[in-house]
Amino acid sequence: MTDSLQSWWLRLLAVLIVVIQARGLIAGEPRRPNVVLILSDDQRWDTIGALGNPEIRTPNLDQLVSRGYHFKNAYCMGSMVPAVCLPSRTMLITGRSLWRIPEKPNAKNAPAGVSLLPSVLKSVGYRSFHSGKAGNACRYGNAAFDINLETEGRTEASATEHADRAIAFLGDQDSETPFFLYLAPPVPHDPRLAPREFGRLYESEKLTLSKNFMPRHPFDNGELAVRDELLAPLPRTAPEMREQLADYYASVSHLDHEVGRVLAELKDRGLEDQTIVIYTSDQGLAVGGRHGLMGKQNLYEHVKPPLVIAGPGIPQGESNALVYLFDLFPTICDLAGAKVPEEVEGRSLLPVVLGRKAGVREWLLGAYRECQRMVRDERWKLIVYRVGGVTTTQLFDLESDPEEIVNLADDLRFAGKRVELESALKRARAEYGDPVDF
Repeated sequence: MTDSLQSWWLRLLAVLIVVIQARGLIAGEPRRPNVVLILSDDQRWDTIGALGNPEIRTPNLDQLVSRGYHFKNAYCMGSMVPAVCLPSRTMLITGRSLWRIPEKPNAKNAPAGVSLLPSVLKSVGYRSFHSGKAGNACRYGNAAFDINLETEGRTEASATEHADRAIAFLGDQDSETPFFLYLAPPVPHDPRLAPREFGRLYESEKLTLSKNFMPRHPFDNGELAVRDELLAPLPRTAPEMREQLADYYASVSHLDHEVGRVLAELKDRGLEDQTIVIYTSDQGLAVGGRHGLMGKQNLYEHVKPPLVIAGPGIPQGESNALVYLFDLFPTICDLAGAKVPEEVEGRSLLPVVLGRKAGVREWLLGAYRECQRMVRDERWKLIVYRVGGVTTTQLFDLESDPEEIVNLADDLRFAGKRVELESALKRARAEYGDPVDF
């Protein structure tokens, strides 16, 4: 058998496994696969060793990546408030885009006519469980779970406490009822309070800062005095930024350890081969002085979270497809064999995972409050800022300049590309109902 033919048969087998499990045709198996969605808090895409970071220690997430499928360009669409995690989590649980999510996500009851992911899965027989933070979360989405455990604040034991709850839930499952476990611990968000054993893994002076480290952001982006940016002094210094990075990495390593405990519980209980695991975060952030910044109130590439899907029928691989976190709503529905509600705007990623499509969209929109807008295609990215009557434009070639250091917006050689992306930005804003006159 030729290598190409063998590859074709393996891919076909993967498709059949997913379809069979979703339809419940394997005797003795749950009719639908279990789904574990792990959503960390403020975790940047490159804080997993297997995704190209040789300095961070994440052995459990590394193993998940090694047996799963990784999306390299996953984005939270953005936010109209500084707490980006609030709309991010609301978009994920409703499948709706930024300006179409219901208002008052902190309310305890969902507005009429709003479909929620746990409710959709419950309608096809799933038992659901959530453990996560109460603040800056979609409270009515959390309340839709059969079991909803919320906590306020953060301690050095937060990751452990939430993992303990998930493990206890797993210990109470039967073999006939599929479950949806949504684990959303409030880490590695600041204050970063990892136990000492994880802090000892990192010597700050040995850590490498990104190539786009800057003492200050080069211009006013409209949000330089927000709380996140005041967590470290200005101008940023390399020693201070390395200290911040060491604390961040320690928190991620602690979370990795606790995720490993949950994954081990799945395996020990014989559930691993019946369970799809999805690992992601609400968004990343700039901690470490990238572009002179610390937070998530911007639209550079460091705001991307990781997105890994692993489990039965999921091939090992990666994709450059442009995806939103709210694409996970229809993706999980597809995996579970549930009908996707009509108002859901996300697009299932399963065809990409299974090799039937290269992507689900040609461009992607990002927004932050009234002052920043972004659009990108597979290679090029445009960011426009409007602050105090002043417009600043950035154009980056992400293929040759992934750190977004060289601004090509005023380079006449790329004038056509700038016009093309400005037109795409206008269309994207209209399609998603951007209410700001930008």
